[in-house]
Amino acid sequence: MEVLENILTEMKQPKLITPKTYESVVINHYKCDIRTKYYTTSIYLIPFDGKLDRVPVELKTIIEALIIYFDPFDRTFINSLSAINDFLISNNIELGFLITTALSDKPNELTFEELKENANVVFDIITLKEDEEDSEEPEKYSEIVEGLENFVWSNIKTKPSSSSSRNQSNSAEQLENELNDFEKLLITAQNLRNDTHLTRDEMLNKAEELAEAMSAILNDNDKIICIFLIIISSVSAYRKLSKSAK
Repeated sequence: MEVLENILTEMKQPKLITPKTYESVVINHYKCDIRTKYYTTSIYLIPFDGKLDRVPVELKTIIEALIIYFDPFDRTFINSLSAINDFLISNNIELGFLITTALSDKPNELTFEELKENANVVFDIITLKEDEEDSEEPEKYSEIVEGLENFVWSNIKTKPSSSSSRNQSNSAEQLENELNDFEKLLITAQNLRNDTHLTRDEMLNKAEELAEAMSAILNDNDKIICIFLIIISSVSAYRKLSKSAK
């Protein structure tokens, strides 16, 4: 729960709870609104501390991303990755984060190489940042926040770019070109994620190049880095499910 609340805090979101019952189990949903230069959307962060095989069937149909916190000294976590990978694939989940406090190569600690070898390529492996004393805003989960804000959710609503709003002379053709460029970058990112033949260094280099290109398009200077258990679902799918349950 602490991880979820920290993510909401860094995304400047209120911690508003919407309970929903699945198969007689009440699960809390935390709404999160995302606003970017190109689209707006709303998702739900859903904390779930049970085993994957206990996730309600109804809930599985609306999962679009998966965030899992693990203890770097729990070596049994490697054995659980097979079931996690199967869950991700069977539910067509295209965004995943494996997060932990640190990977420092200490004895009996899991290593980045072990995790990368055993985890599905969809997963980004992230070590949480240390809080800086002179930092005015928390950035411990910044990589996850950036990943959530730059993923194309199924319920996004596109909007004209801020530059076209400021300059009425921008034509519809120019806006369409910008959106096409954005789409091409997303396709490139997906292809990169699915390329299992790249070495770790090659993957990191290409990811950095992609991040720079994406940053330029979004007019943003920050890098894009593509919990118990946190499952994320789109609001539109959640509403459809709520209506069907009535």
